Amino acid sequence: MKHLLKVTGWCVAFVCAGAAAPACAEDFARRFALQLEEGAAYYTVTLPAAVYAVSQRNDLGDVRVFNGAGEPVPYSLEAPREAARTPPSLHAVRWFPLRPASAGQAGAPLGVTIASDGSLRATAAPPGRAQHDTDLIDAGQAAHEGRASALVVHLRDDNYQGRVAVESSDDLRNWQAAGDAQLLKVSYNGSTLSQDRIELNGAHARYLRMHWLDGVPYVESIDVEVQAAGAGRAQLPDSQREWREGIVARAGPKAGEYFFSTGDPYPVDRLRLTLPQPNTVAPAVVYSRGELGAAWREVSSATLFRLHNGDVEQHNPGLQLTPDTDRHWRVVVDTRNGGLGSGALTIAAGWRPATLTFVARGAAPFTIGVGNASAVSTAVGRDELLMGASSVIATARVGEPLALAQNADAPLSTNPDAFRRYVLWAALLLAVGSLAAIAWRLGRSVSHRLPGGDGAAAVPGAMESGLADTAVGATDAVGTAGGSSREAVNPAAGGAASDIEAGPKRESNT
Repeated sequence: MKHLLKVTGWCVAFVCAGAAAPACAEDFARRFALQLEEGAAYYTVTLPAAVYAVSQRNDLGDVRVFNGAGEPVPYSLEAPREAARTPPSLHAVRWFPLRPASAGQAGAPLGVTIASDGSLRATAAPPGRAQHDTDLIDAGQAAHEGRASALVVHLRDDNYQGRVAVESSDDLRNWQAAGDAQLLKVSYNGSTLSQDRIELNGAHARYLRMHWLDGVPYVESIDVEVQAAGAGRAQLPDSQREWREGIVARAGPKAGEYFFSTGDPYPVDRLRLTLPQPNTVAPAVVYSRGELGAAWREVSSATLFRLHNGDVEQHNPGLQLTPDTDRHWRVVVDTRNGGLGSGALTIAAGWRPATLTFVARGAAPFTIGVGNASAVSTAVGRDELLMGASSVIATARVGEPLALAQNADAPLSTNPDAFRRYVLWAALLLAVGSLAAIAWRLGRSVSHRLPGGDGAAAVPGAMESGLADTAVGATDAVGTAGGSSREAVNPAAGGAASDIEAGPKRESNT
């Protein structure tokens, strides 16, 4: 018994200690190879869409970095954040229509002179609308306040749609591409659809040249948007985002209702909705939710359009969202003017990927593990991870996913977490078996100590025997007191007393 108790105690202690011990590696649905140059102490890697697709947590809490021995290494995980900045300022600028021959001329074009302070002056009447295709813009003092982030062109025409290309220069001789856009102004259902902003690359430039590629409209005024020096840019270019394209929405049970899913917990902050038919304009509201059955919440609203004019087709700009990891989405379109018509609504979802920084502790190869819903994030802050180190942080890249056989069917020596679980289960089963053996031995011990061998039946028999012995002892005591006492026994007690008296007499006769 003592040996069994000792074994049970050790098993229980081992199971408790193993359960409380931190896991050295979790089982993950997928492992990705990390491609890096040897020699650096720290590496940073941008997480691609493939990592998000396997993750079981919206916060990427199940991402880990392992060295060649399967040991986790310290890491930090930073979600992208918009850079803080001061609001841009708008400055009205002067512009000068140019003839086609003057647009390509080096220096001041015909009909324009340069003053000593660099400002432009017109020396001739501007050409007619049909005789020019370029406007020269003098940014003036606004060019010295910061970087030109956009041009805002206010059109007088009620209906215009066309492409525009912009160049920048500081000396009117050397020109560089600065941006391009499609401008739009359309009257619709008593309101006006307008797209009058041309994003620029933010270069310092005194002069801008705007080429009208699809005809020249009447221009009411032009403003240049200037971002103060030292301020961060407001938006990350779409080319630096990860995109999941080709998502097809399905029509819902109600008219004008469409549903789609991003499939995985991407932190979506841009949505591009492409309408099925050209020359469509429809107001819409976008909703999202994390799980089926949850309440929908509104995340954006806009007027969607797709307009076709000759060779030019223009779409509504992408919707800007607060990063949203919800997987289920709903678009509700106003159907009072026909909605979207027939065809499928297609969507592209974009997001800014997170950045992971890790310490290259141990030997290569290093891998990223992801895909464990029960895993809790062990990431630390980037400043805490770097600890003020002056080491240069090298760049790593996520490679191809490892084969499933290498990922899941690895031997126990390279999968310490699986080995630990097997040992804990074995210890737990041994402890349960020991407790069952102790209970069985205790039951047998109690059974053997009782008369009749059967504990359940022996207990009542023992009680009856004890009661009988007590009654006999009491009767003998009465008999010893004298015969008068025997004769005084109440006959109503039955034949028990007579038998007791007759017993000695029969023994004497014999």
